[in-house]
Amino acid sequence: MEDRPCTYRVSTKAVIKNGDGKILLMRERDGQWELPGGGLDHGEDPRDALRREISEEIGCKADWISDQPIAFWSIRKEVGSPELKWFAFVAYEVKITGELKLNKDETEGMEVVEDAGYFSPEEAKTLKLHDNVKPFFAY
Repeated sequence: MEDRPCTYRVSTKAVIKNGDGKILLMRERDGQWELPGGGLDHGEDPRDALRREISEEIGCKADWISDQPIAFWSIRKEVGSPELKWFAFVAYEVKITGELKLNKDETEGMEVVEDAGYFSPEEAKTLKLHDNVKPFFAY
């Protein structure tokens, strides 16, 4: 094992379910499906980050966020930075209000959302899932 500091990029993810218990996924420009959410800014509360990301990505308001995370996972992937190889994800159950208004604008640091839909875990496993969320649907 290399002698390096333990460095993770931490992201929060929203598990938003419809009345049938299906989970909201977004299809990004690269064709991969992802849970709403994104990286924590330094010092940011994870639930505040979720509120911000939900508003930016799907134009809805997070009315309720679970007090405790419902899932945690980490992955290793190459992103070009020699210091950043590990990513940690913390998922919260979230209830939203408002109509989905997908972010189609290319704004610095914000994901373009091409499509969104609700899927059962079994249906999600048939999609081209982003590496970030594959572990969430693996169990």
